[in-house]
Amino acid sequence: MAVANYADTKGHYPPAFVPGPDGRPWHSWRILILPYIEQDPLFKRYNFSEPWDGPNNSQLAGEMPRLFGFPGSPGEGRHVANYLAVVGTETMWPGGTPFRGLPKDGPSSTILLVENDGLDIPWMEPRDLVFSGMDFELQSPGGVSSRYKTPGVVMADYSIRTLHPSLSPAALRAMLTAAGGEKLGETGDGSQVIKDGRDRESR
Repeated sequence: MAVANYADTKGHYPPAFVPGPDGRPWHSWRILILPYIEQDPLFKRYNFSEPWDGPNNSQLAGEMPRLFGFPGSPGEGRHVANYLAVVGTETMWPGGTPFRGLPKDGPSSTILLVENDGLDIPWMEPRDLVFSGMDFELQSPGGVSSRYKTPGVVMADYSIRTLHPSLSPAALRAMLTAAGGEKLGETGDGSQVIKDGRDRESR
């Protein structure tokens, strides 16, 4: 819901990253939503005048909010994010510019966030999955993968869905696009809405 609250407040979704003066990604969307997950003190300690791995910001690496890691993962000192955006002009995360409005394919048909178990991306690093080069095979370390047998995703309507192991790469790709014209039934996605992502069998 943090992304939803950000969008309601700002009038648009957070950008995948905020570029620095050198044009390179400096700050992650995960930093931008900190005030919306009751982490305002941490947000205020973050220095936007230096990159995410600058001398001040590096000291915050071990203070990752539990929300960015799999449920039950170690808390204190953990720094790897398991919830990622998929960045690309086709998705809801175009890059350094925010997505505005609603996905043309419909919020319930479009993936907003995915799980990843394998890339070990530091939570503050402005890096996520890249649509143009990602692996669309489920449970691939370079794509949508999870510590659970059924990977979970957050849809643009903020529902949580599990993806069936038989989901095809083409169907997953279609679900990640915001304006491809696909509908869930047409892609044979085999997804299921769940209330709590913790209610799944571990791998």
